[in-house]
Amino acid sequence: MRNIVLRAVLLVAVGVGIVVFHDRIAEWWDGLVGIAWSWVALAALTQFLSLHFLVLQQLVLVRAGGGTVPLRHATTTIYAGNTIASTVPVAGAPASAAYTYRRLHALGNSPALVGWALAVSGIAATATLAVVLAVGSAATGSLWGALGAFFATAAGVVPVLCLVLVLRHERSRTVVVRLATRVVTLLARWVRSLRGRDVARRIDELLTSLGAFRLSFGTATAAGLFALANWVLDVAALALALVAVGAPIPWQGLLLAWAAGALASSARLTPGGIGVVEAALASALIAVAGLPASEAVPAVLVYRLVSLWLPVGIGALLLLADPGSTARGGRRRHASTPAS
Repeated sequence: MRNIVLRAVLLVAVGVGIVVFHDRIAEWWDGLVGIAWSWVALAALTQFLSLHFLVLQQLVLVRAGGGTVPLRHATTTIYAGNTIASTVPVAGAPASAAYTYRRLHALGNSPALVGWALAVSGIAATATLAVVLAVGSAATGSLWGALGAFFATAAGVVPVLCLVLVLRHERSRTVVVRLATRVVTLLARWVRSLRGRDVARRIDELLTSLGAFRLSFGTATAAGLFALANWVLDVAALALALVAVGAPIPWQGLLLAWAAGALASSARLTPGGIGVVEAALASALIAVAGLPASEAVPAVLVYRLVSLWLPVGIGALLLLADPGSTARGGRRRHASTPAS
């Protein structure tokens, strides 16, 4: 019901937009017709390189924990997981994480190692996104920009410190287990499958097993740099999309405008943020970067083509080609021991 309402609202919004901005649609169309496709191809290549850094991050983290994942399967997992995250309404991120977990576990990696790798990957993504937002906020040169930089950095660092504390400190882990047990006990009143389970023991075992893995300085640095490269190259794809439509690159406000689109996408109000991200990013380019709508809207459409539709299309083809997933016949069991 919720999805039907959201789609109806989106259709109404599109209809209203056409009525209100009918005089500008011709200008936007002229911007699309005059696109320099060589720059679009370069933007697409940049986006593919961005995703490849996530592939490399997955390889580094799994292998650091003593596991294994072939490059081909890591690439397939990243693209297919991205498609699932972008197309599944509301629960796209959990569904993508579950898919990735099953793929990596089917290769013989232990559940603890896979969970640890996914956790570290999420931490690296959050922390480096905070760095990008901090730089973008500071680039405005205003007090609000400085405050934005501080809060963006804190938003990335605090969760990391909390997770490390929970995994390494026994008392903190005990508190988390108690809180989680209380939450599950309350949910068990309505969810029968949660009743009669030793939740506290299972949560404690999970946190203990995750804490058994040690993240070396080299692995942590590599994971962070790969995550940062993913974000930076995504911003570069937006910059190339602007060049493709003949618009100047607003360096001072580019990161903040991109951040508006990234935050709108994370809200997942629609599959892939369709309609929501375009509106937020175009509005930010107009308001923050000072671009005219005749340049901002075509640039956003080009950016979404290379950042959403092309990767989703490739991921969908990979899912259709190998829906059940990993290396059948070549499946091997590997001991996953904590990295030193």
